[in-house]
Amino acid sequence: MNETADDHMRAGRYGDALLAYQAAWSERQDELDETQQIWLLLSIAKAAVRLGDFEEAFETLVVLPEHYADSGIVVGNPLFHLLVGLSYHGLKEDPDGATDNFARALICGGPELFSGEDPAHLRRMKEILRPPAELGTWTGYEGCSRDLLNQATGYLREWITERIGSPPPFAPPGDK
Repeated sequence: MNETADDHMRAGRYGDALLAYQAAWSERQDELDETQQIWLLLSIAKAAVRLGDFEEAFETLVVLPEHYADSGIVVGNPLFHLLVGLSYHGLKEDPDGATDNFARALICGGPELFSGEDPAHLRRMKEILRPPAELGTWTGYEGCSRDLLNQATGYLREWITERIGSPPPFAPPGDK
């Protein structure tokens, strides 16, 4: 969708990536279908989180449930919940909101999604939440809605693949 911004993310130039994603949003929002809009907004939020601009990330993430709740992509999306949790944590304003969203990220996406993040987030969720009854452990748990990550594009698709260890598509829960 935006190769220049994705290249900036891969190179760790998060400020440049954020500006490029935001420019793509401003210039092409009306040309994009709903799914592309959602993933571009998630890309903006991801770049903002990596830059440490948690206010920008949070403001971007708030748009998703307000305008795209019926898309079938946002509610229960583990990446969305991880980014909201990271934003709340970075803003230091709503620890319950951070906990709630980290819990949703774990339940929806599994522990691998937390790879590369502050290990305290996953450790705390494992202390609060019991593992799935069918496994008795969080190890090997693949989440209940990883399939919502299937339409990720560019850098986000690569990032998800790196974290989870396999590329999308992921099977819906009933198809495993």
